[in-house]
Amino acid sequence: MNTDHLRALAAAVDEGTFDAAAAALRISGSAFSQRIKALEKDAGQVLLTRTVPVGTTSAGDRMLRLARQVAVLEDETRRSLGQGTGGRTVLSVAVNADSMATWFVEVLRQAATWDDAVLQLHLEDQEHTHELLRSGTVIAAITEDPAPVSGCLSMELGAMDYHAVAASALLDRYRREDGSVDFGAVPVQEFGTRDSLQRSRLAAWRAGQSGQQSGSGAGGMGPGGDGTGAAGPPLHQVPTVGGFNAAVAAGLGWGMIPTGQLPEGVLEGTHPDLVAIPELGQSRVTLHWQRWSAGTKALDRLTAAVQQAARNMA
Repeated sequence: MNTDHLRALAAAVDEGTFDAAAAALRISGSAFSQRIKALEKDAGQVLLTRTVPVGTTSAGDRMLRLARQVAVLEDETRRSLGQGTGGRTVLSVAVNADSMATWFVEVLRQAATWDDAVLQLHLEDQEHTHELLRSGTVIAAITEDPAPVSGCLSMELGAMDYHAVAASALLDRYRREDGSVDFGAVPVQEFGTRDSLQRSRLAAWRAGQSGQQSGSGAGGMGPGGDGTGAAGPPLHQVPTVGGFNAAVAAGLGWGMIPTGQLPEGVLEGTHPDLVAIPELGQSRVTLHWQRWSAGTKALDRLTAAVQQAARNMA
């Protein structure tokens, strides 16, 4: 396949319109359209939706991944032959926010010494970073999914432990007469709509409550899922690591916080304001590094840096 045609495909997706993509490639609109038509004819399928912004079909997703791989490999090869423009290899990587705020910082320190590559980081929940890899948006990803995306290698990095944490004053507002807390009513925090850590722990608690009530003839699960028929608890979204942790400390809601971000004394029970919640327990998230199998020296070096930094994962 013609590499100019593949670059045109990637430009269309990146720029959003054919006109903008043509301008980015410094060719006429008609020449750009001809490249896309020639690529689609070669593939025998429609690759792009003629929408604004431009989208990809399922076949286009696979072709886009190839286009990005070819571009990276071609650029690095040209530089090694002294034919490049002097630019740096672009390493686009999907990283979950909690890794970015903790152990991945060591990768950044190493990358700061590289004079032939630049990082482009995409923040996404670890349950969904592999989607960016599959679409060709990134060449590597830190993901919860161990199954390698087609054309990629997968390697286990380690695990992060998350603890249910809340301000003690918040829990006191929802204590029953017997001292237990009604977690079916306590406000919850999520990082975003794709963050399922809190929901999974709350579901486990509700399942336990339902089991206890079933012996006494309790009815079915209500809208809140706790067997009481009550609506679910207030759900807040705080989409930054610092803001999320600060909101937990402020009593906005309870949330799952990784060990490496916990203030001193929380797990020991000596923190003046925050407490771990044994009723909700903890979650262990095993992370994997997935990367293109068609590697470059820059990608190999990045992989080594990630593996080294992951040894300090907490």
